[in-house]
Amino acid sequence: MTKLIYLGCLSRENFKSTCENAIKIIKFFDNEYKIIENPPCCGSLAYHISSDDELKKHIQYINDWFKANDVTELVTICAGCYNYFSRYYQDYLGTDFNVKIRHLLQFLADPKNLRKLDLSYPGKKLNVNYHDACHLRNAVKPIIEEPRTILNAIKNVIFNEMDFNKTNSICCGAGGGVYSIFKENSDFSAKAIFDNMKKSKLLLTACPFCYTALKRIKEENNIEKPIIKFEDFIINLMEGVDPLS
Repeated sequence: MTKLIYLGCLSRENFKSTCENAIKIIKFFDNEYKIIENPPCCGSLAYHISSDDELKKHIQYINDWFKANDVTELVTICAGCYNYFSRYYQDYLGTDFNVKIRHLLQFLADPKNLRKLDLSYPGKKLNVNYHDACHLRNAVKPIIEEPRTILNAIKNVIFNEMDFNKTNSICCGAGGGVYSIFKENSDFSAKAIFDNMKKSKLLLTACPFCYTALKRIKEENNIEKPIIKFEDFIINLMEGVDPLS
C-alpha cells in the first residue's frame, strides 16, 4: 500500500519551494506518504486536445502505473489534477480505479488533522481573502467549505469573503488556453479578482494555475497586496513566520 504525494506538473516544474512546503505539511500528519520520482502526468491537458481513444489509453496507462506502484491513496496540491482524477478516471475506468483522491485542502480540513494543526498568526490580527478556483469549486466533489474551515480555525486570522465567492467566483483566466489566445480577457479577469478583495492584506489560492495568473498580473500592475499559495501560507504559520514578511 502506497500513500502518494502527487504534486502535478506545473508545481513540480515552476514552484519547487511550494512543493517542498506541501511535502513537509503532509508528512507532518502522516509520514507514510511518499514522493515517487518522475510520476506521469495526470493527462488533464490531453483531455482538451486529444481524441477519446488517446485519452482512454493515457488514463489506462496511469491506472496501470498506480497499480504497479501499489498506490491506494493520493494527496495532490494541484487543483487541475484533483478535478481530473476525481472526475474522468472514474468515468472511464469505473470500479477498476481504486485510488482514494484528495486535494491538500481536504486533507488539512480533516477534523483530526485540523486539531493537530492548531495554528495561530504571530501578529495581532491578519485579514485574508481566499479565491475559489474553478477546478475546485466545479469538481465532482466540490472543494468550497474546506479552505474556509481551515482559515476560520486559525487564531488571529480573520477570513473575509470576496465580493464574488464560492460558485460565483471569478475565473483567473489561466486555463483552457484563454491566456494563450485571449490575453486581454485573461488579464481583465485576473485583475478583477484583486479588485474584489475585501478588507484584507493578502490573497490566498490553492490552485497553481490561479497562482501563476494572479502573480503575473500583480507584478505587471504593481499591485501591493501579495498573492500566496495556500501551502506556503500554512507552512509559514507552522514555523512561526509572518506570511507578510
